[in-house]
Amino acid sequence: MAYSVNPYQQGGTAGTEVSPTGGGRNVTLLESLMTHPTHTDGFVDKGDALVVGDIIGVAKIDADAATDYIPIDTEGIWNLSVVATDNTGNIAVAIGNKLYINTSTAALSKDHNGNTAKFFGYALGAVGSGETCVIPVKVHADPIEVDTILVGNSNAYKTTTVAGTKFIEYRFSNSATSGDNRGMYLRQYLTGAGSGGEALRAFNTVVDVAAGSVHGAHISQSFASEGTVTGQAMGLRSTLHCPDVVLTNGSYYGAMSEIWFDGDTSDISGTAAHAIHCFTQGGDATGKATAGNVLLFAGLSSTQFDDDGTATCSATLKCEINGNTRYLMFADSAAAS
Repeated sequence: MAYSVNPYQQGGTAGTEVSPTGGGRNVTLLESLMTHPTHTDGFVDKGDALVVGDIIGVAKIDADAATDYIPIDTEGIWNLSVVATDNTGNIAVAIGNKLYINTSTAALSKDHNGNTAKFFGYALGAVGSGETCVIPVKVHADPIEVDTILVGNSNAYKTTTVAGTKFIEYRFSNSATSGDNRGMYLRQYLTGAGSGGEALRAFNTVVDVAAGSVHGAHISQSFASEGTVTGQAMGLRSTLHCPDVVLTNGSYYGAMSEIWFDGDTSDISGTAAHAIHCFTQGGDATGKATAGNVLLFAGLSSTQFDDDGTATCSATLKCEINGNTRYLMFADSAAAS
């Protein structure tokens, strides 16, 4: 039955059970808070898939008014209408597939767009691509399927003493023969005036003496023995997109290497080696001998590169090359023709 008043009243005694029904899988919420399929009377019907904030479930009775409190099953198995689509278009639904509920229409599908959908449960029946069918659905609220995943924070880190631990690990294998395939895609829009930020920040802090190499980030492009490319192959590509407007302020770089000194007692002079940027070549000696260029400049404008005439060296940069100190020479102006 519907309730006329909120069954969850504040001011109870701590530790007393609120509702023993179904081990807590049934909750009772106000009809006006629910997003559910559209009906002539505008109210939720028994058997409707619905969502209230991050709570998902199925209505157990009809509502007669927006002020009714309706019991919801959040863990049952129900026959529900499912649309065989996802974020990209029509796609078949198979037994065991994850299903999501649209937060505006309450439609169930495989569309998992976090802006418009919440995880709802699992398909226990099949639906042909693009079709809409009623199938059994295992309703299940998954707390992992949320907009923000937090594992530890600045005051309470997730910790372990197990060597070789990978806290979060994803491994993918893609057999597609065309397309721009990505293991992971990350994009952030900064839409607030005056804001700043990063799409990705990797920070590795050494607390004790580390015996091995440490990296803030390590990105590799590798090949199987038979793997090659007909285009470009890069271990890391950094691209700064300049908008199609005249830029008049700020500083812009395609990439930046930086050594940051945390205080006035920071002293790197006694280290075995240091540099703002290190160019290193590793691997098999015979293979290394086949590499020719250390630097390659392509697409430079005549302002960036002028090879007319002869310039006089006026400055040098100290470099270490294979353990030997060498100097790059620079002119303080472009050479005259």
